[in-house]
Amino acid sequence: MLDEPTAGMSPTDRTAAVKLIDRIIRENGISLILTEHDMGVVFQLGTRLSVLNYGELVVSGTPEEVRRNPMVREIYLGRNAHA
Repeated sequence: MLDEPTAGMSPTDRTAAVKLIDRIIRENGISLILTEHDMGVVFQLGTRLSVLNYGELVVSGTPEEVRRNPMVREIYLGRNAHA
């Protein structure tokens, strides 16, 4: 379980952290519960995502299902975000 593991990191450090986390997950065959606001990190590491808004579940699904969800796009990615 990780809570905002890349918060405050430089882009270079964030990239290295994502690679390390991904390697640990794959090499050990483990699951990860991640709380993160950096959607780039979320989409790089996630295989099954659940998105909350003010404690309410908006959507749960694959990264692509979440990325295409209109409510997620408006709340987290911006109204004009590309799918």
